[in-house]
Amino acid sequence: MLTKSTLSALIALNLVAVPAIAQQSSAQAAGDTEEVVVTATLNARDSATSPAFTSVITAEEITRTSVNSLADLLRDTVGVNNRSDSLGRDEIQIRGMGGRYTLVLVDGKRVSSAGALWRGGDFDYNSVPLGSIQRVEIVRGPMAALYGSDAIGGVVNIITKAPSQDWHGTLNAEYRGIEGGEEGAQQRLNASVSGALGDRVTQSLSGEIYQRDAWYRDAETDVPGLEEKESASLVSTTRIKLDDRQSLDVDLSYNSDDRPYGIYSGGPSYREQNIDRFTYGLTHSGSWDWGKTVVFLKQEDSEIEDFNSRYDAPQDRTLKEENTYVKVYGSTELGSNALTAGIEYRDQSLKDAISYTETGSESVATTSLFAQDEIAITERLSLTLGGRVDDHDLFGNHFSPKVFVTYALNESVVLKGGVSEAFKAPDAYQSSEQYQIISCGGSCYIPGNPDLDPETSTNIEAGIEVREQAWRLSAVIFDNDVEDQIQASFSEATNSRVWINLSDSHTRGIEIDGRVALSDAVALSGNLTHMFTAEYSSGGDPIDVEHQPETMANLSLNWQLTDALNGNLSANYLGDQVDWSGNPLPAYTRTDITGAYDLTDAVDLRFGIKNVTDVDLEEENSGFYSRELGRNYFLSANYSF
Repeated sequence: MLTKSTLSALIALNLVAVPAIAQQSSAQAAGDTEEVVVTATLNARDSATSPAFTSVITAEEITRTSVNSLADLLRDTVGVNNRSDSLGRDEIQIRGMGGRYTLVLVDGKRVSSAGALWRGGDFDYNSVPLGSIQRVEIVRGPMAALYGSDAIGGVVNIITKAPSQDWHGTLNAEYRGIEGGEEGAQQRLNASVSGALGDRVTQSLSGEIYQRDAWYRDAETDVPGLEEKESASLVSTTRIKLDDRQSLDVDLSYNSDDRPYGIYSGGPSYREQNIDRFTYGLTHSGSWDWGKTVVFLKQEDSEIEDFNSRYDAPQDRTLKEENTYVKVYGSTELGSNALTAGIEYRDQSLKDAISYTETGSESVATTSLFAQDEIAITERLSLTLGGRVDDHDLFGNHFSPKVFVTYALNESVVLKGGVSEAFKAPDAYQSSEQYQIISCGGSCYIPGNPDLDPETSTNIEAGIEVREQAWRLSAVIFDNDVEDQIQASFSEATNSRVWINLSDSHTRGIEIDGRVALSDAVALSGNLTHMFTAEYSSGGDPIDVEHQPETMANLSLNWQLTDALNGNLSANYLGDQVDWSGNPLPAYTRTDITGAYDLTDAVDLRFGIKNVTDVDLEEENSGFYSRELGRNYFLSANYSF
């Protein structure tokens, strides 16, 4: 856990250091609104005309309701499903692709602890305080042309609040009580402050403490539907303005996420896990007559304590993951061309004295070159060409291209679409021949396989974006083929499982997202994702992807009842799906009612009822993998100064 001396040292170091990130400054320069996204191009672009299909969650939307985690909120956006496991651990799926195909970024930089703890780890979704988030950008579809391996399904970029000149801050406290089921109470405390330390130095600091009791669906159940959790996080950014053209930034953060000792499976089986993560980042941003440059260095060090009663001796293990990232890129405009190019280096070092049986560690490095050209062919027609070459230590060179076209029919309507390729290199635990860990519920082992090939995908998408003053609409059709998917297959000859390039998968569907102002006080928003195809095959007949709803839909009605009182009614629909054995699972709908009341200019209250009808998935069908938290009530108070 974080000691007082360590906390003091972090803050002191950051107060005299240097900060922020190109993503933040770019977005703010363009006007920090929901219309502007930076993840799709590394530059501030209007979401309607950017060469990708994106969604944005704002800070206001995050604070409007109570959530278990950021992933719990993301599942209400179009194309996204949070396939949490039976203990409530999150797995963000985009367009039907599993969680390991979703790349998570904080301020445009990778976050990773899954290399060390690859089974059931959801720590990366909770690495920063909710109160520090300015917005979250979700890019649906492959983004390997800019970000490399892992971005087959899409990218989630968590953009934190930048330091400001004027001193201001917030304090937030929340309590959540559970009526449906047993126990499960939750408490969250958030604090943020930002302001100028001098003429050229600004500072922001955010912290959060979160505590959750284990929740059980009934008094007779031994295995919780939502495990106990205790977490604390701190994010600190200092920005020094070197001159009118340059800034030098530093980001320091700490995250502790503890899942206390408890039963996690029948048998019974017990586990306890904790991660301590320190992150240090240094960024130089320059704005020149010819364009802009960004140079950043990030170091991420994670230590995970992992106890599992299914492990052979020793059952208590220490895992470490150290990630070093260096990225340099620049952007300029030459006539009708907006050019972006850069180089990136990533070094991942993993330490596990038990599972890496020969040396106790494994490391891999990747060096990448990328370039992008946004070509304004006419005033209305734009063509984006992008490509990235990744030189992987073990798997050599891989090229990921992208072609995207946007055409503005008028000031309100944009047609766009493109083709892109992506890849995912095997993780160290899959490819290292010295790696071996217990599997099959404790009855077999699963070793690494050095003969694996990278997984590859081809994605085609096309759609329309409409932006009117009172309403907006986005609709897209997508088709994604993934080849050489890596899966674990059981071998009777060796009584073990082995990683092999076993299957190919195909997802095809449609996404519709929109909102309309029915009056000055009432707004309606909603989205729908329908999968025409979500299947994989291993040489035989196609098999439906397990626990992937055929249809997902969200509808929300927001009403400003008075100047001080706001109400919101929302419904979340998940359609038919199949379990691990291919058996059908029924559709269901979860309904939430929330509200907000401004007591004063500085104090506001948030309150609500979630899962109003107390949907119990175990009661609906025991084959459900995920759980819905029983009917629960929350109350939060926010003080701004």
